Amino acid sequence: MLKYLKIENYRCFEHHEIEFKNLSIVVGKNNAGKSTLIEVLRLVAIVINKYQTSNYEPPPLQLGLPRISRGIRPSLKGIDISPENLFYHYKTGPARIEVEFENRTKIEIHVENSDIIYAMIYDNKGRMIDSKKSAQLLELPDIRILPQISPLPEKEVILDEFYVRSNLNSTRTSLHFRNQLKYNNNEFTKFQKIVSENWDGLSVHSLEGRDLGQGERLGLQIRENNFVAEVSWMGHGVQMWLQTMWFLCRCSPSSTVILDEPDVYMHVDLQRKLIRSLKGRYSQIIITSHSTEIISEVEPDNILLIDKSKRKSTYTTNFPAVKRVLENIGSIHNIQLSRLWSANKFLIVEGYDIEILKRLHYTLFPESNDPLDTIPNMSIGGWGGWNYAIGSRMMLKNAGDQTIVTYCLFDSDYYPESAINQRYVEAEKNSIQLHIWSKKEIENYLLVPTAIHRIIQRELRGRVPPSLTELQDHIDTLAETMKDNVVDCFSSELKHENKSMEIGTVLKKARIYVQNRWNDKLSVVSGKQLLSDLNNKLVTDYSYSISINKIAKELRREEIHPELVKILEAIEKITNFPLR
Repeated sequence: MLKYLKIENYRCFEHHEIEFKNLSIVVGKNNAGKSTLIEVLRLVAIVINKYQTSNYEPPPLQLGLPRISRGIRPSLKGIDISPENLFYHYKTGPARIEVEFENRTKIEIHVENSDIIYAMIYDNKGRMIDSKKSAQLLELPDIRILPQISPLPEKEVILDEFYVRSNLNSTRTSLHFRNQLKYNNNEFTKFQKIVSENWDGLSVHSLEGRDLGQGERLGLQIRENNFVAEVSWMGHGVQMWLQTMWFLCRCSPSSTVILDEPDVYMHVDLQRKLIRSLKGRYSQIIITSHSTEIISEVEPDNILLIDKSKRKSTYTTNFPAVKRVLENIGSIHNIQLSRLWSANKFLIVEGYDIEILKRLHYTLFPESNDPLDTIPNMSIGGWGGWNYAIGSRMMLKNAGDQTIVTYCLFDSDYYPESAINQRYVEAEKNSIQLHIWSKKEIENYLLVPTAIHRIIQRELRGRVPPSLTELQDHIDTLAETMKDNVVDCFSSELKHENKSMEIGTVLKKARIYVQNRWNDKLSVVSGKQLLSDLNNKLVTDYSYSISINKIAKELRREEIHPELVKILEAIEKITNFPLR
């Protein structure tokens, strides 16, 4: 797995450093350095492909390296690297590229021109590899980069097998796509399976002419629903998608898989399917992208903002930062209306609840065609925004489309039963599918000690985490300290509802009400505040904090509360919410 990359004096980078994670979505303005990054990674991949079969020799004199050094000079045949403007701001060479892997092995590449590429390889103890024999004992990670693909030729004949295999990663790869399928029979069945799994109605029907000899014509038949045709008759988007799936078939689970702007030729639904199919399948994924669809499928701390003007690329850490990134790269646009008519549903939530809900929805429905955050949605300020919910429903009704279902999710907070009942009556009157959480707020459903404990155990590597029992005790103790505040909150709502009631009577009724529910205190206290207090304790005791979204992502299917399951299932299937 790639861990660290340093680029010096190469094209648009004077001095730049990048740290990679197991999932890195690389974004940035046009001309920010994404293409150069991919080119650098291609050079690294070439070295990895050649380091065990190449001769080790002293460095070229032009590089000015110690003559005692030993390295390889890999051929760049078939790789489209322009010799123009190789060095930063028209300076002279050489350029230097340094990459370190998770196993602490390292590669150092020196570039003098497009003909002189020299790479030195180091083992995990910093010792230079000086021969083909010692290289055989070293294991470098496998890096696979999708070659530069293009629409397929209308006709393709059977070519020499050695030529086809030698040019799998060249810029000519699309010209012999059908030949690759012919000569990789073991992967062909896998290819058929991955295509049908990732595109509804699309399948690989047959490879015609596969048993014929060199010079004879090859044909790839593709079925789309009831229509079967040669692949060249299909749209360019289908052709590019098939080539991408074929590339992924040839990548092992331990590979670092790198894709350069796959969104350029994919429909938005396919972009989401692609990132979902990649996550968890390979040890590391690096994707450059402008796509809001791809960006919205990952956590903020997996979004790497590249900027050639800075010395180091950084990851975003929160959703406001992601929004700024989207605005900055010029990709954000209003696609809510167009989605509205295809999704046939509209979702109204409080605050940032959509970020919690989408993670729970993904756990329950990983193969969904409508990930929750692709559904047109609106955030309103809780109960005070009820008129916005009614107004939105009226707007959709006036637009003349009665098939769009409006779903609305509210926290119950400390509202009395009479106010909750009144809200349900108004919702039914306005044809809104309303659900008010039985717990205080959505964060209460994240108070699952087993899930929180797993995260802490995983993150506090090398340190002794609290036991599950200790964690449960911490949570229970923190909840107990909130009891008086809960009574005060209920008192305020009760007084608001009964303005003539004496304050003493209000407090007495509130205490009785809270006491009767205190056996289930984790449903009554503010889940948001309790998680905040727990975070403070973790910071004090372990210098570690845990995010709400991380807990939502961690919850297993069986840990998600049945109430949440029923609500998310209704939204997924576009059915009515269950009756109270």
